[in-house]
Amino acid sequence: MVRICKRPVFILSAARTPIGRFDGALASHDAVELGATAIAAGVERAGVGPDLVEMVTMGMVVSCGYGEAPAKLAAIRSGLAPQVHSRVVDSVCGSAADAVALSSDAIELGAVNVAVAGGMESRSNAPYLLFARFRRSTANYSRGQRLRVKRAGAYRFALSENLEEQLSAAELVDPTAHDGLFWPPEKKFMREYAVQFAKKMGYSVELVNGCAAESHRRAREATEKGWFADEIAPVGDVRQDDLLPSEELARLRDECQDDPAGPYNSSFPADGAAAVLLASEDEARRGREPIARILGYSRTDGPPEEFLSAPVRAVKALTDALRDSGDDRPFEIIEANEAFAVQLPLFEESFRGVQMNLQGGAVALGHPFGAAGARLLTTLLHAMQRTGKHRGLVALCFGGGGAYALAVERES
Repeated sequence: MVRICKRPVFILSAARTPIGRFDGALASHDAVELGATAIAAGVERAGVGPDLVEMVTMGMVVSCGYGEAPAKLAAIRSGLAPQVHSRVVDSVCGSAADAVALSSDAIELGAVNVAVAGGMESRSNAPYLLFARFRRSTANYSRGQRLRVKRAGAYRFALSENLEEQLSAAELVDPTAHDGLFWPPEKKFMREYAVQFAKKMGYSVELVNGCAAESHRRAREATEKGWFADEIAPVGDVRQDDLLPSEELARLRDECQDDPAGPYNSSFPADGAAAVLLASEDEARRGREPIARILGYSRTDGPPEEFLSAPVRAVKALTDALRDSGDDRPFEIIEANEAFAVQLPLFEESFRGVQMNLQGGAVALGHPFGAAGARLLTTLLHAMQRTGKHRGLVALCFGGGGAYALAVERES
């Protein structure tokens, strides 16, 4: 699926929260609060009145437990009117890119003039799921029977008997891992596909760890030099990304000498949110100063074992379509999501001549699933402003076997 914008879709602003590690700096802030922070910052930076925002689309992978309409909850909490059209989309790690694509389409088709597109996720506050049936047999219960529960409120239940025995036979599931990292038909985690990919491509652990080390180095340098400061909207007292201390990185690297997809050289589920404010040409030219224009996007889907190489196909499909439309100008910079560092040798080979991940990537910063595409786009746009680049790409894979690519051009 490829779409080249026939009518201009402008980006007025882009903001993100810091990225927090599991139970780290943002653990006391849930996904809706993080989303509200990013939305509010995007609207304020764009200089657009909250009443002008017509639509909010937020990516979110683990939305259970937040109540009805989490995107609307975040929109209202950010200061937008209750009348705003809101929705959550889930395309795993491609969720926020999906949000940008859907919002861009709505503006290009004339359905709305101003829209917020982004994503939000909180690994630290994802609830555990208690499955409804026993996973094993015990003295009083058989595997497959329903748990014995009693009503404890309007939507709450409690175990009604033999509490310890029921809990020992019940199944607790982490939805971040199950819904964000696990492919049910083959009963495989994305990590297993990453190990297969490294073996197939002949990438040594030494090579992969070298790529990871560079990501960690760049992220630390960018943080120390304040390169992320303009894109980050503080959450409480948290004003920068929750990077691991050097001694912890050294320990993790020592533990990953034989693992091409371990804690040191893989991204990790994290807490964070990001939002971009999109506008039609009529609205953008009404005294605004757009920071970029969306040129188009592509989405590719395929077998789950091919998800790590899918961003290369998505970028090729998009650049080929742009070329066919008469736009063959080169791209200077790309933000490519580092789901696993095993992707980076392929990316470096495939995107030669394009500066990639100048400030590190998800291996170092973390990977808030539902926010990933918007986080990459936000970082890209600010990096383009800082370095004077005019044309940029976002590329990211998503679990199940697919990828998104987005192309933007900075306003002169």
